[in-house]
Amino acid sequence: MKLTIIFVFIAITCPAQVNDSLLYQLNQIENDTERVNQLYKTGFDLRNTEPESSYEIAMACEKAALKSKSPKHLAKSYNLTGILYYKKGNFSKALHFQKQSLALNQSVNNETGIAINHTNLGNIYSDINYLQLAEQCYLQALKSYNKTNDILHIARSLINIGVLKYNQKQFHAAVKQFEQALNYANQIGDYDLIASCYNNIGTILREQGKSDSALIYLEEGLKIRQLTDNELEKADSYNNIANVYIIQKNFNQASNYILLADEICKKYNYSEALLELFHTRSLFFEAQEDFKQANSWLKKYVVLKDSLHKIENENEDPDFLNDPVTIQKAEYETSQTGNISFLFILLIMIVGLPLLLIRYKR
Repeated sequence: MKLTIIFVFIAITCPAQVNDSLLYQLNQIENDTERVNQLYKTGFDLRNTEPESSYEIAMACEKAALKSKSPKHLAKSYNLTGILYYKKGNFSKALHFQKQSLALNQSVNNETGIAINHTNLGNIYSDINYLQLAEQCYLQALKSYNKTNDILHIARSLINIGVLKYNQKQFHAAVKQFEQALNYANQIGDYDLIASCYNNIGTILREQGKSDSALIYLEEGLKIRQLTDNELEKADSYNNIANVYIIQKNFNQASNYILLADEICKKYNYSEALLELFHTRSLFFEAQEDFKQANSWLKKYVVLKDSLHKIENENEDPDFLNDPVTIQKAEYETSQTGNISFLFILLIMIVGLPLLLIRYKR
């Protein structure tokens, strides 16, 4: 896992049968704009648990929005559709709908809608590794949230920018963003955001070789997650803390936190954290010069990573695979890795991978 990027996207987009009575009830709302609002809310709420139903509701939402002739509400329906395409991995269509939604929101000066669109566009560009475009979008979102004095989303936007700075190895700039976000998060008492900021800062301090300071921040973030019963992200904290103890050669403590992370990963089938945990275990044994065990866990890491990557590829849309942006990115990645030997890749993976940084994507 990486840093925590914030705000939002939604699940897959295969038309399926939604609960007929629910959709019927929503479609009986007489006021067109209110019907859009309720369809959007219901579709958004179902985005992760019932993506097929969410897609069907999104289509009904667009139909109602077109009938209402309200640019603001049509923008809302396009945003929902764009989010669904993003979750499916069809980034070209996700971009198309988000840009349509943005144009409509701009035409009526809907700052909240503009901010949401820019955040979602930033998430898309971040996922396809167009970091400069992603940062431009997050900065535009931040500008809009400042206009509306939306403290929660100001903090989230700052965290997203911090993640991008980290990914570009601009550690000082990243910490500055997280510290600003932490101030805003404290203002509104958002414990999840506070914990994320502590985790992110601690992770960067570890990257800079400041393990004692890193441990202070990571443990503070963990305390908050324990208080709020944030089980999944506790696994990330445990993993990050284990990595610091490995650096400090405190293998007993490292082992304890590895086991705690493993318990959560298995309980909740948390594949992304489990992937990073395999890497942490390879570091754990490599630091003790048990290279046989280190290599064994590294192989498990590679197998799981390939498996997760295969699942992601199966969800990608053929239209996106033919998109010039995607082809250019794939060619670049191939040229960068094609001449590197497998042994060198293993060495880099053992000693060079970063800790878990948290990026908001809910």
